[in-house]
Parts: sequence; structure tokens; C-alpha cells
Amino acid sequence: MHRTVFMIAGLLAVLLVGAPAAAADNGLTVLAVPPASNGQTRLQIEVTDPTLQQELRSTGASPDRFRIAVDQAGAQVTDVRRMADSSEGRYTVLAFDQSGSFSAYWSQAFVFAKDYVDALGARPRNHTVAVMTFGQSKRTHCEERTAAALEACLAKVQQLGTVQRITRLKFYIQQAVREAASAQPLSRGGSREVIVFTDAGEESAALNVKDLAREARDKGVRIHLVVFSGQGRGKGFAQRLDEMSQLAEGSGGRYIQVEDGNARQALTGLVGALEHLYWLDVDFCGVKPGQTSDRLSVTALSARATTAAWSDPVSFRQRAEGRATTVCPSTVAMGPSPVRTGTGSKTGASGSVNPPGTAAGNSGSTTPSGSSTATPGTNSTGSAAGSPGASTPPSGTAVGAPGAGMQPGGSDSRGLPWWLIVLLIGLGFLLMLALIALLSRRRSEPAPAPQVSAPVAAPPPAAEPPPAQPEPPPAAPAVWKDPFATLPETRLVVVKGPPGLEPFYRIHKGSFTIGARSGEMDLAIDLPQLSGHHATVQLFKAGNVFIKDEHSTNGTFVDGRRLNPGERVQVKPGQSIRLSQQLELTLVQPGLQPAVEPSSTGEPLVAAPPAAPVAAQPSADAPRAKSKTFYAPARGDDE
Repeated sequence: MHRTVFMIAGLLAVLLVGAPAAAADNGLTVLAVPPASNGQTRLQIEVTDPTLQQELRSTGASPDRFRIAVDQAGAQVTDVRRMADSSEGRYTVLAFDQSGSFSAYWSQAFVFAKDYVDALGARPRNHTVAVMTFGQSKRTHCEERTAAALEACLAKVQQLGTVQRITRLKFYIQQAVREAASAQPLSRGGSREVIVFTDAGEESAALNVKDLAREARDKGVRIHLVVFSGQGRGKGFAQRLDEMSQLAEGSGGRYIQVEDGNARQALTGLVGALEHLYWLDVDFCGVKPGQTSDRLSVTALSARATTAAWSDPVSFRQRAEGRATTVCPSTVAMGPSPVRTGTGSKTGASGSVNPPGTAAGNSGSTTPSGSSTATPGTNSTGSAAGSPGASTPPSGTAVGAPGAGMQPGGSDSRGLPWWLIVLLIGLGFLLMLALIALLSRRRSEPAPAPQVSAPVAAPPPAAEPPPAQPEPPPAAPAVWKDPFATLPETRLVVVKGPPGLEPFYRIHKGSFTIGARSGEMDLAIDLPQLSGHHATVQLFKAGNVFIKDEHSTNGTFVDGRRLNPGERVQVKPGQSIRLSQQLELTLVQPGLQPAVEPSSTGEPLVAAPPAAPVAAQPSADAPRAKSKTFYAPARGDDE
């Protein structure tokens, strides 16, 4: 019975949470929000709702069809232009991950790229495509404006193969964004986008995806990620996939995972998406002195003057200067619009129009919050939605009045589907019956029998005390034993490094890793110059110590000599280990004699420790230096 109740309650909760999420596609995305200047900016938006796309193509886009909501100010749209109707240039970067880990997907990535080029064939000739490769370094191979020349360039780049050792993925995505913004500045209009083909083999945590996405949106560059995930990519790979998704969505781009099955269709669809980009000129007012940032969202209205699509809020840089600080007219509402519940919408639009789910009233009447309202049954006068120059709906009914697609009182006529309402009611009824049955079952259970305590027996007569026994001699104090005596005493003494490190690290683990990746490395040090997995140290029973460079970016050095990527060498007591230029350690083994030179056979020889080492018992008063110990001893044969 308990299991049934929990199952019904869980299903009911899933439906309640999932119902509004089913309509979470808002149909409009803000792509570019450059910093406002003198109270003005130009937004670039993409309309993704098919119905609204067709309607705007047939009836045209005018300022009264779009509304802006700003969190801490007011705003109104003064002009709208469709990018496809102008001769503005379009610039695209096709960037290929050329690191060795991408070798299994290299040919398949170029198949996808050629599909994209084929889709570009019937498009206008003002579209420039650059081909870039990156790994440890970056190279731009060509910039072409015809499909034939672009295909020839792709063929040459494909023949190069994956020749670079590592991937500096986020760093070179940032460089590609800046290159696209330089080739097609935001002031010239048009579009800028970067399409990256990668396996998400990022090893550096130096760049934050949120900062990178914010920079791309400021420059009006969309980042599309085509990710080949494969199988068995190891620890941390799922987190890198999530970062790629956040980077794409944060810049207004697409995240395309090849294993989803429709990746090629999604990639070629990026060409058609350029036909649904619009520029909106926006004027701000009511900006508070000293304000440097804000958030806005955009709402698009259908021909019936009802909400058709809206965007999520986007942050941008606001400046309290010039016309931005003037007082907003009564037709412009201040602040964000309330959230409409039950339909999956997020923050809607206010500004010069009522937010989704509220009715528009007379332009001169406002509520205390600053948003226009209307009394049910009263027609609004003047221009629709309070925007200067806006026309009234074709039917002649005021915006938000009953009969214009809105219920009296400002609630949207669209709600949950009837079948979902019936299902929720039925589940609630079943849950109530299950609870009643459970309570009835508990009431019908017989009461437990009273517990009768057993009679207490009389205490036995006191026995004579046994004869006194001689006290045992005091036990000898236990000899202190080092719990890590399996391996010889081995330390990495810190010579140079960032603040907060221990004086030395006592190592008693057969194989441990050093790097900057917290939670994954045995010794994680927060240092930007370290790679995520920088080096691996091995310790054996006879005291031999080896270190291996794990293809680090800034190198591993033993006594000043830089190891080749993947090279493994022996380290002797007293030798210096340097990881990049910022971290230097010295190997110390107090219980071992200095290492003997290698024999003629080339095998390293190390003097054996004493036959029976006696661990000294530490004094209670003697201070002990701070150290950090790894507990797992080495197992198996020594080298």
C-alpha cells in the first residue's frame, strides 16, 4: 500500500512539473545585445516559431509587433528590419578540432561540413565562410564566398589529418569569435557565427564558459557546437559536454550532438535560420544614475495583438547617460513583466506594452507597479498597446479586451489541455482513495497486548569477597609504529609555488597524479599554469621514483631538462621537479642513501634500506611539520 501511494504521488508530481515545461520553447531568441550608448542599442533576434515566421513574412515586421521588457528601466522599439531583405554580409567560421583525440571523427566531420556547404549553394553570394583548425595552435586556411572554392579548401584541410597533440578548445573558440567579429563588425549589421566540430576533449579550466558566451553575445557572434561524443570517454567527460551545451545556448547558438540522429539536418538548418533574423532599434528611458548593467526580454505579437513568442531574459551593459536618464512617458511601463504561469512562458515583455497574460488599458492609466491595465468590458482608446503610432487590432477590439484572445481580467485563454486536467483530477482521486484505505487499515489493526513485567527475584546473599590478588606489573609502553612503513619515507618538498601549499608532501602511494583538476587528481593544486592532469609520479618498494609527463601544456622539468610529452624518467633524491614555471618541488628520501649510478645493463640501482628499520617514537613535546600523506601503499613488483 505504501508503495502504491508513493508511485501515485510521484507520477502526479512529474505531471505537474512537466506540464508547463512542455511548452518551454518560447519561439524567440535574442542573439546580440551590444552595450547601450546614449540610451540606444540595436538588438538582433531570431524568430523560431513557425507560425510567427510565416506571419511576419506575409504581413511584414513593424515596431508595434515587438515589445521590450527591461528590469530596471523602460524601453520601446523604434524600428525593425529583416536581415534577409538587406545586403548585409554574413560571416561563418568552420572550426575543426585537429587534436589527436579527434582522429576517429575527422572524416565524418568533413562529411557534415560539406552538407552545410551544399545548403549554402542556393543562398545569396554575400556569405563568407572561413575554415580554421586548432589544437595546440590555430590556423585559418581560407576565406571563400563560393561553394566550389569552399569545397576545394575543405578537401585540402581534410588531407592534413589530426596532427596536433592537445586541444585548447575554449581558448581557440574565443579566438574564432573575435576573428568573426573583426571580419564582420556588429556596426555593419549582418550575421556572425562560429561552427565548431569537436569531441569536447578540453583539458584546461582557465576559461569560464559563461564569460565566453557573454563576450560572444556582446559581439553578436553565435557559437554552434557539433559534438562527437563516442563511447567511454572517461571521468569528467559528461561535465565537458554540459559546458559545450551552456556555451552554445548562452551565445544564442545550437548544441548539436551527433549521436542524437538528426545532427546533419540540424546543421544544414542553420543556413535557413539566417532568413529569420531581425534587427530591432531600441530606445531606453528611466535609467538610474550609476547603473551599469540590466536585463531585457523581447515579446512578439501576432496579427491579433496577442502574445505569439517571447525570449528569455538576457543581460547587457547599460549606461546612465544622455536620453537614457530621461523620465519615461506614460505609455512606457517600467520594470519586468510578471511571469505567466501554466503555459511555460518565462519573463515576458513590458516596456511599451502589457506583458503576456495581462490586458492593455488606456495609455494614461497605470497601476502602482507601472504596467498598463484595463477594466473588463471597457474599450481602450488611442493606439494599441500604448505604443505611439501603433495601429489597433484589425477586429477593432482593444488589446486585451474580451474577444481579442484574452479572458476578462487579463488571463490568457490558453491553459492546460483538457486531457491533462482530467488526468490530474483522476490521479488526485486515486491518491485520496489510497490514503483513506491506508488510514482504515491502521485503525482496524488490533491493539498490541499489554506487556506484563516478570516478577523481580530477591537478590542472592552477598558472597564473601575473593582473596586479594597481586596487581599485575605495568605494561611496557607500546612502540610507535609508522603505519606507512611499507614504502620508504619519500617527500616532495615545496621550493616554489602559490600561497597555501604545505611545506612538504609525504608520498606513500604507488602511483598518484598531479594537476589542476580538483576532485580528480590525487594532488590538486589551483594553478592556471598546470594542466588538468599534468604529471604522474610512481613510487616502488625499493625506493625508485619515476615521473611521467602527461602531455602537459607548460611542461614537466627534471633538474632543468624538459621531458618530452609522455616521457617517463627516474628521479633521484635531491633532484628538482618543476611543473610549469610556477611550481618547483625537490625529491627527498631521508632513510635511503644517495642513489647509485646505473649499472652497465642500464637498470637503475638504488641502495636498499636497512634490514630492520626501527621507527623512532616521536616525542610528545616535539612539534611536527605540517604534511599531507597519501595512504594507499604500492603493491606488486618493484622496478
